[in-house]
Amino acid sequence: MWIALGVIAVLIVAGALWWKFRDPLRGEDFYKFHVERQWAWELLLTDEQERAFMAGLEAYDEDVTVYLNREAGVLRVYEPSMIVSLFLVAEQFAALGPGAVADPAGAVRHLLDRVTHAETGGVLHLDDGWMPEERVDGMDKYDFTGAMMSATHAQGVDGGVGGYGDEDGGYGLLTVLVELPQHVARMYDDAHSHTSPDEIRNRLDVYKAVVQEPEPEFVAGLESADAERSRFTNTLMYDYGRILAGYQSARPHMPHAQPSDVMAAVMARMLAENLPGMTWTRQPSPEQHQRALDLISTRG
Repeated sequence: MWIALGVIAVLIVAGALWWKFRDPLRGEDFYKFHVERQWAWELLLTDEQERAFMAGLEAYDEDVTVYLNREAGVLRVYEPSMIVSLFLVAEQFAALGPGAVADPAGAVRHLLDRVTHAETGGVLHLDDGWMPEERVDGMDKYDFTGAMMSATHAQGVDGGVGGYGDEDGGYGLLTVLVELPQHVARMYDDAHSHTSPDEIRNRLDVYKAVVQEPEPEFVAGLESADAERSRFTNTLMYDYGRILAGYQSARPHMPHAQPSDVMAAVMARMLAENLPGMTWTRQPSPEQHQRALDLISTRG
């Protein structure tokens, strides 16, 4: 009985999240460059600056495809292949002053062209051919991504509130939160108070619960809580190619370890020693740095 109820609860939550992230009317590009003014990096800009910044990104996207991971604060650039902190680019755009607003396309192109020449804090240059062989240590690129997700979310350690892996682009993200502020917890509680699921009596009721549209107050409240939480999170960006090189060097010394444990050892060293191949969306606090290290290096 408990297992059945657990499955039902998971289905209901999954359905709500599916509705939150779907775009039933316009397709994924419709909202790509609209102005939200809610995530922490967006608040570095004024209303006018953000509208200009999005216009500049949209113009840049016409020649060089980009993707905004708004919640994590990461911009994916496809040619040349790299990921860039949106905190970094937004801050630099604001620093350009009225000139950036007057010529947003030129300003964004100038900023992104500049980071292609040097890998600085908040910028990772990527290699789309990061896995030169079809399999490494028995893993294809999808297996490698799965192991990376395991390597960056140690059991028994709280604080990993987001993870993402791109096996084609060859990069991953780990979003950390040291402690959820009480006012943000209350925002989540308030959002969930607007959900009123019907009684679950049979399988048909489960299907109805999954596909029904959530209450608008719930969706709006959840989005507001996520945005407010972003003020207190930080995202670690890492390059698969350089982790793979470290993995191949470390593997002979850890012949019996699980692949994820070898990756964790490599990543922990890279993070602790500030080696190339890892960077943050913004300068981490000591607590954020330690939490990421705990999530990576604490193995069960």
